[in-house]
Amino acid sequence: MMAILKAEFQKSKRTSANKFIIATPLLTILLTSLWGGGQNGAYNWWYTMFLPGMLTIISSQIITKEKDISYKGLFLYPQDKGTLWLGKITYSGILLVISNFIFMTGIAVIGACGIATIPVYSFATIPLRANIFAAIILVLTSLFQIPICLFLTVKFNMFVTILFNMAMTIIGVVSFGTGSVLKFSPYVTISKLMCPILHILPNGLPVPLNSPLLNGDTIIKDTSVSIITFIILTVLTALWFRKREAD
Repeated sequence: MMAILKAEFQKSKRTSANKFIIATPLLTILLTSLWGGGQNGAYNWWYTMFLPGMLTIISSQIITKEKDISYKGLFLYPQDKGTLWLGKITYSGILLVISNFIFMTGIAVIGACGIATIPVYSFATIPLRANIFAAIILVLTSLFQIPICLFLTVKFNMFVTILFNMAMTIIGVVSFGTGSVLKFSPYVTISKLMCPILHILPNGLPVPLNSPLLNGDTIIKDTSVSIITFIILTVLTALWFRKREAD
C-alpha cells in the first residue's frame, strides 16, 4: 500500500491536485474575509460548496489521468486491482485531510486576528476547540463521497461526477430540517452535525437559542453511520474494480 501511495503522490506532481487542495481552502477564507463573512461565513461556504466541489474534482482527476491511457499504466502493477483502488481512495482521503487542516488553521487565524464579520456575528465566533472538532467531523462525514466519485468517473466522466455530487450536496442542504425522506441521506449529515458543533445553520446564520438542532446527542451515531457507509461503498467499488480489465 505504501508503494501505491508513493506512486500516487509522484503522479500528482504533474497535476493541479496538490495546488488545488491548498488554493481551495485559502480562497474560501479570502473571499469570506473580504465580504465580511468571517468564521461562520467561511465554514458555511466550505462545507456546502467548496469542500464537496474540491473533493469531487480531485477524486475525478485521479481516475481521469488513468482513464486517458485506458488504465494500462495502472494495470501494469503486480498488485491486486482492488488494492490499487483502495490506494486511490486512501490517497484522496489524505488530500481531504490536508485541505481540511489548512482550512481549520485559516479559521483559527481569522479568530485570533479578529477579522471583521457581518454585524450579526462577534469577531471570534467559533472557539478553537469547536473548530478542530468540526474539521475532524467534516473529514469523517465526507469520506463516503470518494468511492462514489471514483466509481462515477470510471463509469462515465468527470462532468457527470461533478454534476451528480454537487447536485446531491445541494439537495442535502435543501433537505436539511425537512420531513423529506432525503433527510436520511449521508449528504445531509454534514449540515446536520455542524449545527450542534459550530452553532451555525447551512445558510451561515446562528442556530436560534433553545433550538433542537443544538442537540449533539446524535453526533457519534451519525458520524458512525457515515463511516460505515464509506466502508461499504469502498468494499463494493473495490470488488467491482477488481474485475475490470484495461480498455
